[in-house]
Amino acid sequence: MITQISGTLVTKDLDRAEIMTAGGLAYEVQIPLSVFETLPKTGESVHLYTSLVVKEDGWQLFGFASHYERKVFEKLLGATGVGPAL
Repeated sequence: MITQISGTLVTKDLDRAEIMTAGGLAYEVQIPLSVFETLPKTGESVHLYTSLVVKEDGWQLFGFASHYERKVFEKLLGATGVGPAL
C-alpha cells in the first residue's frame, strides 16, 4: 500500500494532481476539491496522505491533506453502495 507521497507538484486540476518524487517517479493522485484548495503552486513541494484502490479495471491513488481525511475515506469505502468516486 502507498500511504504517503512527497515531492514536487508538477500539475494540478480540480480532481487530480501529478507529483514527481525525488526518485524521478511521477504519480497521478485523485484529489477532492478540499485538497485542491490547499495545494501549493506548481513546482513547489507537496506532501499528501494516500489510499490505493485496486479494482479489476485499474489502480487509483487518492490523496488527502490529513491522516484523518484518509481514514474517513477508507471507512466510507467499507459501506455498501459507496465507491471511491463518491
